[in-house]
Amino acid sequence: PLLEAASRLKLPPAQCIYVGDDERDIIAGLAAGMGTVAATYGYLGAKADPGEWGAHAAIKSPIELLKLLVHA
Repeated sequence: PLLEAASRLKLPPAQCIYVGDDERDIIAGLAAGMGTVAATYGYLGAKADPGEWGAHAAIKSPIELLKLLVHA
């Protein structure tokens, strides 16, 4: 689905950023060749450690994503 989304946007995956709140989201984004951002707010589960997911960046609130995009 991530590669299909990039294709429909007519963008190479490397120019896309995938934001997720679960390790599997980050794994999918990395596998697709996208930049990844771990959303450390909301539902994460009791044992989740977003710092171990290997995302390119992490955010604590949605507004932080805007700050990341400005610097991208």
